[in-house]
Amino acid sequence: MRLLNIIFLFIVLHFFVSACTTTKKEWGSKEEKNSFEHTFVESGFASFYGKGFAGRPTASGKIYDPGLLTAASKTLPLHSRVMVKDVKTGRFVVVTINDRGPYVSGRVIDLSVAAAKKLGIMRKGVTKVEVFLVKN
Repeated sequence: MRLLNIIFLFIVLHFFVSACTTTKKEWGSKEEKNSFEHTFVESGFASFYGKGFAGRPTASGKIYDPGLLTAASKTLPLHSRVMVKDVKTGRFVVVTINDRGPYVSGRVIDLSVAAAKKLGIMRKGVTKVEVFLVKN
């Protein structure tokens, strides 16, 4: 009988400790992705702006700031918000379209430096992505 009490105590303790812990929610997790509605727009390659564009005006009239989560698209409306998902890694970033481009064949979006860092493509420079329009 004493052994059953000890086993029961360990089971209760295990559930109590498990209930008190939290899981770390990483950027681009499925929980975060499902927190907003989005519609598939296009797929292709994403790259990011070079250093020489910092401080220059964008098509929206705003000055390009590499630290903001922005991007350039040839077709998406200015000021729209899109989710850019790396097809290989599943990581994603939500950016605001504030410029036109890229003007390289096969590329569908140019990301700011901050967005490229969040997506994890700074070393690669270019990656295959899917672009989704985010509904506010």
